[in-house]
Amino acid sequence: MKLASSNASTCNIVLSSESLFWHLPEMIEEQEKWDQSIELHAILAVRELEEMLSSEYQQRVKRHGESKPFEQFLKRRQFVSSHHKKAAEVLTQLSHKKISFSLINYSRHKKTIGKKIFEIMNCGELYPEKEMSGLVINRSLSLKELQMLMMINALYYDQYPWISTRISDALAKELPHTETQQCRMSAKAFEKLYKTNDIYIQTINEYLGTNEALTCLNTLDRSKTSNKDPKTQQKIRQEEKLSCNLISQTLLEALRDDPAKRLSNQTVDTLIKTSQSNAIPPNVKVELLEIAKANRPQGQQLAELLQQAQLKRHHG
Repeated sequence: MKLASSNASTCNIVLSSESLFWHLPEMIEEQEKWDQSIELHAILAVRELEEMLSSEYQQRVKRHGESKPFEQFLKRRQFVSSHHKKAAEVLTQLSHKKISFSLINYSRHKKTIGKKIFEIMNCGELYPEKEMSGLVINRSLSLKELQMLMMINALYYDQYPWISTRISDALAKELPHTETQQCRMSAKAFEKLYKTNDIYIQTINEYLGTNEALTCLNTLDRSKTSNKDPKTQQKIRQEEKLSCNLISQTLLEALRDDPAKRLSNQTVDTLIKTSQSNAIPPNVKVELLEIAKANRPQGQQLAELLQQAQLKRHHG
């Protein structure tokens, strides 16, 4: 509401927030409070069902100590994809309230998603093509990496809750181009997953073009098999060896650290505050935030600040 009241008629504001997605229904319901001040255009991205849940599960392994198999993760949530359920709700509300929006199938356009968003905002010519080419911000885990992190979580997470975050960050930084795979599940779970979420996917597909539609129960390929190409398998084995070595090395270094030497919350807060000063050079800002992140590995806002600082340093 503050944004609406202070918005100038010539001002364009871009808000990017994953958490905002979950609060859009409440914002849409209060449309009359801001409709005269803001001309809203929502940009949403959706992913294939398996890919979305696999990513969400991996995030729990990397950041929250998950050590149970993928299917148990699905069973805990009754096989419901909360993201697809919420997306269907938001799209229905946006359409009913006649609020402008764009919908992107992220799974089809993940390599060009940034450029597509710039084009939707009518500023495609400003997209930093050269700087973004080949840049890896984050990546999923390979199956071998996932198995090892689950085991490490089961053994060490209670005593060292930051351990999986440190290892997964090391993998993303040192081996950014490792081939990743979606989590595996049984044929029975596979079928139940698509049956449970079909109503949400059907709703989403109403707002996607025919060639952009997400896989639903009617278009599901039940005969999918793993890639057994010899060259691909050899590449996976080589990458698994590199991953195993890096995980072992990072785990050893992490367990050698004395948790008693970790910085206090007050010190971490001071590091973050200091890093935001305009007088701090970009490389120093990154180093300060890296120290803060090492001592507060699950801080989401801190992770975003560090990512922004790394991008600024990269572009500068």
